[in-house]
Amino acid sequence: MNLPEEFLSKMREILNDEFDQFIKIYDFDSYKGFRVNTAKVSVKEFIDKMGIEFERIPWCKDGFFYTEELRLSKHPYYFAGLVYIQEPSAMFPVEALDVKEGEKVLDLCAAPGGKSIQIAARLGQNGLLISNDVKPSRIKALVKNVENLGLTNVVILNNKPKEIAESYGAYFDKILVDAPCSGEGMFRKDPTAAKKWTSNHPEKYVNLQRSIMTEVDELLKVGGEIVYSTCTFEVEENEGIIDWFLKKHKNYEVVEIKKYEGFSDGIEINGNENLKKAVRIYPHRVRGEGHFICKLRKVRESGFEWTFQPQRLEVDSEDLKIFEKFCNKYLNIDLSNFKDRVFYKKANKLYLGFDGPFDKITPLRNGLLLGEVYKGRFYPSAHLIASLKCENLKVAINFSQEDERLWRYLKGETIENKENLNGFVGICVDGFTLGWGKAEGHIIKNYFPKGWRLE
Repeated sequence: MNLPEEFLSKMREILNDEFDQFIKIYDFDSYKGFRVNTAKVSVKEFIDKMGIEFERIPWCKDGFFYTEELRLSKHPYYFAGLVYIQEPSAMFPVEALDVKEGEKVLDLCAAPGGKSIQIAARLGQNGLLISNDVKPSRIKALVKNVENLGLTNVVILNNKPKEIAESYGAYFDKILVDAPCSGEGMFRKDPTAAKKWTSNHPEKYVNLQRSIMTEVDELLKVGGEIVYSTCTFEVEENEGIIDWFLKKHKNYEVVEIKKYEGFSDGIEINGNENLKKAVRIYPHRVRGEGHFICKLRKVRESGFEWTFQPQRLEVDSEDLKIFEKFCNKYLNIDLSNFKDRVFYKKANKLYLGFDGPFDKITPLRNGLLLGEVYKGRFYPSAHLIASLKCENLKVAINFSQEDERLWRYLKGETIENKENLNGFVGICVDGFTLGWGKAEGHIIKNYFPKGWRLE
């Protein structure tokens, strides 16, 4: 693999005697990993259902290595939202954030959503994740992943960090800043990134990283924590950003992160020994790609502490009656479990979401998209069924993996109505929900979203 000479020169300075080991790793393929979506299935149940003894990723309690022979992205459980395929090292920033059930968390640079999904599963039903990305082109993948994995505790924004700070205030217990970066740690996984790399990349990204970090103090509660992470080796984009931030914000301290075998200390710069508490991940030392992770704690107020006053969202009672009628016919669910949520309608779409400062900013998704109310009828969403269990469905077909109708359904085809059902039908595999169909006569029309289908 051809790597830029300027990049190699910098890595010689950083790694010294380890440089030869580092460069040899580029002759080998990157490792593949996945996480179990514990919002839908426990790790034990997933492993039992798969019947495979996967090797655990040491630094992620629900992460595993796998080989390409498994073709995991073609497995029915992938389409059921039970797994998310993710580079192994990329799982560690959320582990370092140490999310607790019920917390309020902000993922500031979230797309395509791998870390947001990991956070949301840890938060539980009573937690809240604000998942934001400033680039509209990247939001589509974030929305798809949140919906496909059946996550109901996520609000998706497409706003600048300053706009979120002006709207929410110091609302969050934890913040993840997985910052845009020069991507040097991904060269082995994505050789095109190496071809696009130039020596002025770090300077370009440093300005962007500083602008993002400028806003986080106004968003974090006292006692709250930030994890700043990148997938680059550049000191300017890693320790340099943390050192700059600490000089501007004297009310923060660096928090020691547990280091697993093969993890390296951060690099001391400008005499700041606390930077050694950060983690550097090098691909020649662990079975993963390059990452930098640093954790900061806000130890006292900075003068910006306030939080928003919720703008209560309303919904027409007639729309709720239409939805309740659908529930009575097709679902077994107890909506009282969502006592902290609010029903609201945007255009024709009905949501079960969260109060927020939405007079100033408009979420692209707020909690659970239930479906659409149109001309007195309710049409359920793919997000709704992805959030349910098979036993929540009054009308369902639970396919085995060997059933040829399952594979036709995943491809988006119409399937036979052998069960002689009528109306909306939940389609499941091995007890896990996939999507909707609609039975009419001898056929079941396919409502599995086009962007989710097996190709």
